[in-house]
Order: sequence, then structure tokens, then C-alpha cells
Amino acid sequence: MLALLCSSMAQAQQTAVKLVADGHYFGAQQQFERFLSTASEDNKSVAEAEALSLVCDYVLQTPGTEEKMGEWIEENPTSQYNQVMSLLRRNLLVKNYRFDEAIELFFEEERKGASVTTPLAYPLTKLSEEVNAYTPVIYRLAGEKLYDEGHTTQAIPYLERGEETRTSLYKLGMSYYKAGMFGKALSTLTQSAGVDQDEMAQNALLHAGIAALQTSDKKSAEAAFKSASQMSANQSLREQSLYNYALTLHEKSSPAAVNVMEQYLNEYPTSKYATSVSQCLTEVYMKKKDYTKALSAINKAQTKTADTESDKQKVLYNLAFQELSKNAMQNAITYASQSIALGNQDAESYAESYYVRGDCNYRLANYDQAASDLNTAINLGKQTPNGKLKNNDYAIYSLGYALFKKQQFNSAISQFEKIANKEEADVTMKADVYNRIGDCYLNVRNYDEANAFYQKAKETCHSYGDYAMLQQAYIQGLKGNYEEKIAIIDKMNAEYTSSSLNAKSLFEKGRAYVLSGNNEEATSTFNRIIATYPQSEFAQQASEELQTMANNIAIQDSIRAAEDSIARAKELAEIEIAKAPVIAAIETFNKGQHQQAEQQILDAIDKGISKPYWLARAFILLSDIYKAEGRTVEAKETLQSLKANYKEDDDIQTMIKERL
Repeated sequence: MLALLCSSMAQAQQTAVKLVADGHYFGAQQQFERFLSTASEDNKSVAEAEALSLVCDYVLQTPGTEEKMGEWIEENPTSQYNQVMSLLRRNLLVKNYRFDEAIELFFEEERKGASVTTPLAYPLTKLSEEVNAYTPVIYRLAGEKLYDEGHTTQAIPYLERGEETRTSLYKLGMSYYKAGMFGKALSTLTQSAGVDQDEMAQNALLHAGIAALQTSDKKSAEAAFKSASQMSANQSLREQSLYNYALTLHEKSSPAAVNVMEQYLNEYPTSKYATSVSQCLTEVYMKKKDYTKALSAINKAQTKTADTESDKQKVLYNLAFQELSKNAMQNAITYASQSIALGNQDAESYAESYYVRGDCNYRLANYDQAASDLNTAINLGKQTPNGKLKNNDYAIYSLGYALFKKQQFNSAISQFEKIANKEEADVTMKADVYNRIGDCYLNVRNYDEANAFYQKAKETCHSYGDYAMLQQAYIQGLKGNYEEKIAIIDKMNAEYTSSSLNAKSLFEKGRAYVLSGNNEEATSTFNRIIATYPQSEFAQQASEELQTMANNIAIQDSIRAAEDSIARAKELAEIEIAKAPVIAAIETFNKGQHQQAEQQILDAIDKGISKPYWLARAFILLSDIYKAEGRTVEAKETLQSLKANYKEDDDIQTMIKERL
């Protein structure tokens, strides 16, 4: 009976195994249940039956299978089905989205060195594909977990073997990037981005661009940065991408770089990269000499550094110099002052800005400010890398002129001599300096020194000799040597027939004749000026001199007549002033307002009536008022007193006589 039972059990198991091999898992499950319900625990086939029964449960998706598999694996560590069971259990965990447990089991299997031969041996041959179906998934999950935990290098082999998704490709690409495998990073990250516009794609392209730069693939870098900068998923990533795109374009001197950098500064003026972009953009505009746009680029970056302040000072100086070249003095002063206000950021620009402002102030006749600025410029120039201003000679030259205009002649001479004593100085500048030194000595009445420097000017550069000779002639005139003055002017006119000073020299010659009393020659010379140089200022002055000479007596008569006329006018005015209050009081009296008339005339007498005639008329009116009021005694006394004191021979005496 026992033998028959054993035979039946064995047959059931064999049938079940065959059913598994044929893929009839439901029938197999029934046979295994029959076998296991009767088999003893020590039956060596029980473990196999349990394993295959669990395989059937796996296929039939029986609830609770994963837990049973775990228990079976622990109880049968040496079974030939142990590794297969472990893989199927892991697959179930994946299917049920229990990824962390699946990954933990996967790593445990790796530590144990577990592996399954494919295709599987009998009776699981038909399950070979199912057993390995989730291997790419588990590798992906394992790689992503390692990546998420920061183990990017360890994640690479898992992600490489795992299934490809956008996320896994992104994490593999970033792992390559962090491992310095930039070629693979570029390819993988670009692939992961695809055509998507989300944050992951944006970050992938940003890092793909950086990886491309590391492999000197600037074309790919530019394309990646451009694409990432056009996405709006993450503003921080967009900012970094636009920054890198701008620098990539700038590095290859692309015409598009300017617009991209301008866009960046407009959108991200407070960015930590704004200063760098501003400096690049400033560099571009500086090369183009477009200093206005360069200044705008600097001002757009709100974070200032020593470098940006230095660049700004250079730009402001160039703007100032540019405006000076256009004779836009006030604009030049504004820019130069802004440069100076920054302090010594760039030694050369700082010093040169003082020079520009000083030169402008000189041209605007602000000589005090000009002298101060030019002196400062020269001193600051000594601290520049070159040890002096680029325009050092011109600064000294202009300083000398400013001091000359301020009538600080000795100080001006000191500056002019610095040019005069330089062997390499331009001869035209040196000749002009000699003339100016001569002018300084002339103004301090040192005629001999002045004469000597005028002679040096003529000898240094012949074209400056006409002015020098005219000044020498002027000196002779100051000394009263009119004949010598005339002789020098004649020599000058003969030597410099086309001189712009010929009209002035003839006028000085005419004045010499006037002062020496030779009116005939003076008249001839002045007429010559009018005929030869009718449009010059000296033609007008010559006409005035001729008029003065011709009308001297008439002018004197006119002056006396004018004086008489003024005196008469003054007299008439005084009479009217004296007359006015008396006439007003008479009019009041004639209206019968005696008391008011009396008060008016007494007030006038108290204030003073300057003309005797109208003072007498005032007393006559007063006597008329007294008479009208019946005060005859007072009226008579007033008239008698007036008669005794008034000595003029006019109608006053008649008026007194009639009333008495």
C-alpha cells in the first residue's frame, strides 16, 4: 500500500514538472498541491515541488507569492532553484513598484555572485525570457539610486546596462560629466534632452555645453547653450545658459555676441555673472571705439568691482577725449569730471582725464581751473606706467598759456622753458613758446629779454617770425623809437608779404606816425589799410583814426557845445522844480482855498525854493493870502521886506509896487 502511494506521489510530481515545462502552470499547480499535501517533510522532492509551485504562483500572479518566495529562499539556500527564485522574487517586487526592496535584493544577489544561465534548464526553459525581462529595469533602478545617493561613478556601469529612459540617460550623462568623461557626457546629455523643454532637458543641455567646451567642441557647446537659454523651465538654468552662450559667442568674436550680452545684462543686471559679461561687452565696444555703448554696458551691471571701475574710468576718459576732439567742451568736462570722481582706478585714464578737463577749461577761458587741472595732470602722469602723460608736452604748453592768461608771467615762463629746453620738442611748438616767453617778458617791461626771445622764435621757425618782428617793433614804439618801429615793420612786410599780420603791422605803423606828429604819412598809411584790407578789423580802426585826426577840433567844439547844452538843461530843470510848488499854491488860492494855499506855500518855503524869482513869487502869494483874509498889516510887512531884499530887475518889483 505504501509503495503504491509513493508511486502515485512520484507520478503526480513528475506530471506537475512536465506541465511546468509545457507551460501549463494552472494544472501543474494542482498537481504540486496534491503532491505536497501528502509528501513527508523529509522527502527530497518537496523543496523542488515547493519551488516549482511558487513559479506557478508567480506566473498565475497569486497574491502573497513574493513573501513565500522569500521564506523558501532562506530555507533552501543550496537548492538549484535558489537563484532563479531570487530573480523571480525581485521581478515581483519591481512589478509591485517596491523598487527599494528590489534594488536591495539586487545588490544582495550581486554580493553573493548570483547569476542565472540563459536559456534556463528544464523545466523552466519557457521562463527564460520572463526571468530576465526586468534585468534592464533593475539595472536602471540600481544606477539611478546610486546616482541619487551621490555615488555617480558607481552608478555608471548600472546605468549603462539598464534600460534607457530620459531620466536614466540624463543621470548617466551627468555621471559621465562628474567623472570627467566629457565626450560621453556631451552625447548622452544631448540625447536625454531630446526635444523636450522641461527643467531636466534645460540642465542637460547646459552641462552638455560645458562638456563640449572641455572637448573643444565649440560648435556643439554653442548649440547646447543656445537651446538651454531659450527654455524658461528654470530661470537660474536659463541665466547660466545665456551667460555661457554669450561667452562662447564672444570667444569666437561672433557678431551675434553683442546682442546676446546686451540681452543678458538687461535681464540679469544683478547676476553674479553680470560683471563678467559687462567686461566682455565693454571690451567689444572699446575695440569699436563706441564708448557710449561701452559706458552703458558697464552701468548695466549693478555689482561693481575694481576691474569694472577701472574699465569705466577708461571709457569715461575716452568719451571725454572724443568730445574734446569735436570741440564739445561742456560734454568733455562732464565725462572727464565723472572719470576723476572715480579716483585712481586706472592711473593713466585718471591723469589724462585731468588733462582733458584742464584743456577744456583753458579753451573756455576758465584759467584758474585750467591751471589747477593741468598741474594735477602733469603730476599724476609721473605715477603712470609710462612715467608721464601721453600728452605731457601739450599739458605743460597749455599750463603755460593758462598761467600767461592769469598774468602770472614768471610762472608761465617756467612752464614754457620746459618745452624750450627740450631738444626733441617740435620746432613749431618751440618757436611758439619762444614768442610766448617774449610776451611774458614784455608784460613785465623787460624789453631786452622779450626782444631776445622774439629773435629766437624767428630763428627757430621762420613762419613764426612775422609775429616776433611785429612785437619787436611794438617794443621800439613803447620806448618812443618811432622811426625804428617803422623800419622794423617795413622790413617785416617785405619779408612776409603774405603774413596775416600785415594789416595789423600797417596800423601800428600809422599809429607811430601819429605819435611822432607826422599826420600826412599817418593819413597815407591808414588809407592804404582801408584800400588793401577793407574787410579786416584794422580797416575800421584806420577809419576811426582818420576821423579822429580830421575832426579833432570839431570834436572839441562839440564837447563844449554839449557842456553848454547840459548846463542849460540843468538850469531849466531847476527852475521847473522851484516853480512847481508856487504854481500849485496859486491855483489853490485862486479856488478860494486860502488856508490850504497858505499852508502849501509855507511848506514850500520851509523846504527851500532854490530860484530867487520863484521864492519872491512865493512871498507875493503869501501877501495876497494875508490881504484876502484881512490881515493887511502882515501883507504890507511881507511886501516891504521883499522889496528891501530882492535886487533883481524883473517884474517882481512891479508886482510889489502894485500891491503896496
